[in-house]
Amino acid sequence: MGPDGAPVCSTVAMPPSASITKTIRARRRAVVKVMTTADPPDYDQPWQTLGAETATGSGAIVKTPRGLRVLTNAHVVEGHVFIELRRYGDSQKYVAKVEGISHECDLALLTVEATEFFKGTRPFVLGSLPGLGDPVTVLGFPIGGDRLSITEGVVSRIDMTPYTQSERDLLTVQIDAAINAGNSGGPVVRSGRLVGIAFQALEEAEDIGYVIPTPIVKHFLDDIEDGAVDGFPSLGISTQDLESGAHRKALGLPRTQSGVLITHVEYEGSAWRDLEVGDVLLEVEGTAVASDGTVAFMTGARIEYEHLAVMHQLGDTLRVKVWRAGKRQTVELTLRAPSPLVKDPGPDAKPRFYIFGGLLFVPLTRAYLETWGEDWRSKAPASLVALHDDGTRSARCHEVVVVQKVLADKSNRGYHDLESVQIVRAQDHGVRSLRALVRIVESATDEDTYIRLLASDGTQIVIDRALALERQDTILKRYGVPQDRSDDLRTVRRRPARKKKAT
Repeated sequence: MGPDGAPVCSTVAMPPSASITKTIRARRRAVVKVMTTADPPDYDQPWQTLGAETATGSGAIVKTPRGLRVLTNAHVVEGHVFIELRRYGDSQKYVAKVEGISHECDLALLTVEATEFFKGTRPFVLGSLPGLGDPVTVLGFPIGGDRLSITEGVVSRIDMTPYTQSERDLLTVQIDAAINAGNSGGPVVRSGRLVGIAFQALEEAEDIGYVIPTPIVKHFLDDIEDGAVDGFPSLGISTQDLESGAHRKALGLPRTQSGVLITHVEYEGSAWRDLEVGDVLLEVEGTAVASDGTVAFMTGARIEYEHLAVMHQLGDTLRVKVWRAGKRQTVELTLRAPSPLVKDPGPDAKPRFYIFGGLLFVPLTRAYLETWGEDWRSKAPASLVALHDDGTRSARCHEVVVVQKVLADKSNRGYHDLESVQIVRAQDHGVRSLRALVRIVESATDEDTYIRLLASDGTQIVIDRALALERQDTILKRYGVPQDRSDDLRTVRRRPARKKKAT
């Protein structure tokens, strides 16, 4: 991970011992160098891309029910337009395609049409989760050379850690070997078996690297088997630790009963309408939840209770026990994906936007906030950062809509300096999403002289509708914008006309 916490791609550690080298010798030809040409989206000018750029990483050949594939990091191939692979010991490059990708867990599965690419390969076999202190070997193609690098490390921590690619807390294995540019996506091996994929590092400290462990890899591979990557579920609740004896007693909990207090239930999440604010979460799948929010994990270790939900597939049923109204109750939940207010569309998604009267409307996303640079948390508007970090989705607001900037024209005089302002109302309707905003504006008729918008800070914006429509093509042509909206918004339907009340 770089200074901004971005994932980076290798390892610099002590050279491998003779015994380790012998163990992995037969697997070296299953290590792959990944070469990507990407054309990432431009979130500052969302109708265009940033232009071609190249990157390299590593990968591992694994066996799946559909045949041999190459497993690598999602960030190694993000924004890809062309991918080539080269196996260890081979000089020829082969064209590859992405069969499935999950930016949530930073994994991608690549396929190669040329069958000779896999000839003579002994693919990596998935192993079990390593334990604390276990030695592991990292293979890949780090910067500083074009040959295979083999280094060793020791498992120093197993925990849930934010994945830089998505900011989602998932299981990670920390090793005492740095992960540097070029080695991302490379296999991490113990006793000849794949126990993880190298993916990010902590640059502020020496020799701290992070590995995506096999439970996450297996979840990804199982998920992709139906041809679509659905992702990882979430319980969809926020909780407060109950380490205060007085607090537990006030809630009527038995003296020996542990658990955590539910303080928020995510709108339309897994627990929506099944769990309640004020419930005490006692057990997840028969495992007791401690008053600090942890559950038993491995031998003598503990981990956050959310891990038990995360390791299921979407649509699975999860049984939990809660304390409600002085009684224990068992509740079955159907697991769903997280539903945050500010979603990250993923680096491969095309930016969404809508232009009317020269006002550029976009949804608030992390990708948009990152246009402020590496220090976006301190440089971007504090109100938008707060919505990203703490905002909650509701029936009235599914996503935050922002006027990113104004494409200056005589139709929007007086608002040329307007930027990064959240829009909460349009034509006296609440704005619940960008799609809803488009529907409201498009539903205006000749009877509507003005398009009226209200920002979250109280700023009022009034645009002459007829003049805006007249100037629309001129504005788009002047700023080199090919169309007034992203493709996903071309099917938005007008709002039905309100029936007039009888007088």
